[in-house]
Amino acid sequence: MANWISSQLARLDIPTPFEVGNVNVYIVEHGGRFFMVDCGPDTEEAWASLNDELAELELTLADIDFLFLTHHHADHAGQAWRLRDVSIPVYGHEKLVRYLEQTPNFIKKGNHFLYELAHWFGAPESIITKLPDYREALRWIGPTTVTMTFEEGQDVTSDGAWKTIHLPGHASDQLGLLGPGGVLIAGDHLIDAVEPNPLIEQPYEDEGFASPVLLYLDSLRKLQALDIKLVVSGHGNPIQHPRVLIESRISQRYERSEQLLNDWADGLSVFDWSMRLYGRKMRRAMPLVFSEVFARLTLLEERGHVVKQLADGKWIYVRVEGAME
Repeated sequence: MANWISSQLARLDIPTPFEVGNVNVYIVEHGGRFFMVDCGPDTEEAWASLNDELAELELTLADIDFLFLTHHHADHAGQAWRLRDVSIPVYGHEKLVRYLEQTPNFIKKGNHFLYELAHWFGAPESIITKLPDYREALRWIGPTTVTMTFEEGQDVTSDGAWKTIHLPGHASDQLGLLGPGGVLIAGDHLIDAVEPNPLIEQPYEDEGFASPVLLYLDSLRKLQALDIKLVVSGHGNPIQHPRVLIESRISQRYERSEQLLNDWADGLSVFDWSMRLYGRKMRRAMPLVFSEVFARLTLLEERGHVVKQLADGKWIYVRVEGAME
């Protein structure tokens, strides 16, 4: 069901086939015009819901000036191609382009990165040989093109009332939108009930491999410096006191990481720690678990509690003597 959060901002509740549940799509009214933020996954159910809920607001796709995608994940960008096909421009970060275009070279590099990462994380060959094709990660995203790309601090509306803010971490291409009255449309960077997983991605072109949790925390700290009154997210309810939640998310990240030290064992890999923390349940959601466990180990490394070493082609972690004294 669609509802107006304010006189200029409406939320559509779009179904997804994912465990996360429904995704929020936003309609922004500005100067008598409308634009859409995110669009839902590439399913017939999501497409029907999008059109039905627009009708509840007495709008149609013909009223939408452009679609702005906060990031490339399927629940947010999957059916962008459908809007593109009805001549609605698609906007987003430059790093979004590769996920929507899905060129053969991008798929090839993605497969190579998955296999390389699995070896670094110490996964056994029996698992590595069964890794899915990279195209599986793009299953719910219809291929299309991006009309215009944006970076940090660019105007999305002609009068500059809505501007971009780059918030990498959960996704490298994640852009929020800052609007009038201290409103932030945050994508999945800040969610009321759950913490987003800093997901590992293949590096962008000539960039090196960067730990997404460090980017995520830097993005949270960036928000601390701003006077934000209201945050609306890709999932869940509006956040009325974002500063409190931001501070909580930062502290939770470090606390969860340091819990590993209570039962520390030297020489374990990301795979070893994943099995230790999640057991065989880990294999049903291996990419998510790997991202979470790698994030915890990365923060221990950042704070000087452990060091990462390369041994027999995999990363292992060793506690630094005296680090906690």
